[in-house]
Amino acid sequence: MNEQLRLLPAPKPLTERLGTAFFRGIPCAPGVYRMFDEAGVVLYVGQSGDLRARLNSYRHVHPDRDSRKTVRLVHLVRRIDWEVCDSPVNAVLKENELLRTLRPRFNRMNVYPKACFFIAMEKEEGRLRLTLTRDTTIPGKLFGAFKGASWPFASLCRLLFIASHTDLNFGHFPSRLLSTAPLRTQSFSLEEAVASLMDDYLAGESMNLVEALTDVCSTVEMRTPFEQNLMLADLIAVDEFFERGPRKVRRLKEKLTRSASWVQPEVLVDFLATECAQALPL
Repeated sequence: MNEQLRLLPAPKPLTERLGTAFFRGIPCAPGVYRMFDEAGVVLYVGQSGDLRARLNSYRHVHPDRDSRKTVRLVHLVRRIDWEVCDSPVNAVLKENELLRTLRPRFNRMNVYPKACFFIAMEKEEGRLRLTLTRDTTIPGKLFGAFKGASWPFASLCRLLFIASHTDLNFGHFPSRLLSTAPLRTQSFSLEEAVASLMDDYLAGESMNLVEALTDVCSTVEMRTPFEQNLMLADLIAVDEFFERGPRKVRRLKEKLTRSASWVQPEVLVDFLATECAQALPL
């Protein structure tokens, strides 16, 4: 199929509105920038290790190459300002601060850090109760905050159900454990040996829980390939979540020298963003 050729060059609205001199005057330094519409409302907040290079890239946005979201953005922008930061890491932290306070229309990541979840754990009379929550006042011991915890939490609950009902199969599962709807609370009757491993797992101290659940699942016969594959996928999800969830929160708490079992979502988001910034090549 032949591509349709453009009879006219793609428009460059930012160059037309702000002029080439404006873009030449942007410093080649790390910092944050804000884009405003005609009414002075912030549309977008970003950061870069090189403000001039990043903002000049918006001059050459092309509908055949860039996303419709970016094309719409540059056609709405009427003003841009920037703030130089001491380092790329400080630029990332400043961006997060602006995203939380301004919540611009064209930003999605880190705009609402309270979308992170906590996992609350209660033990009493041979039962273990887990709750996925944003409420830090909920009863029980709290762990987190965790990003992307909804699916791993459901996986964990399914595996714990298997561990507490080794003589059953998925045909006996409560529907809420197999639903795509977010799971919030589940209780289990577990051997104390398994229940005691949960604390270490959620605290990011040990993966012995995953090993124990793997051993239990290896003895359970599932009726269909779907059930078997879901059980294996759940084991993988719980294994991977430990590294990017509990283990990262533990590392953050060690850095902050905090004894509490949980941290605020904003603190976690800044920590994760800082790690990413420090890992980027200079």
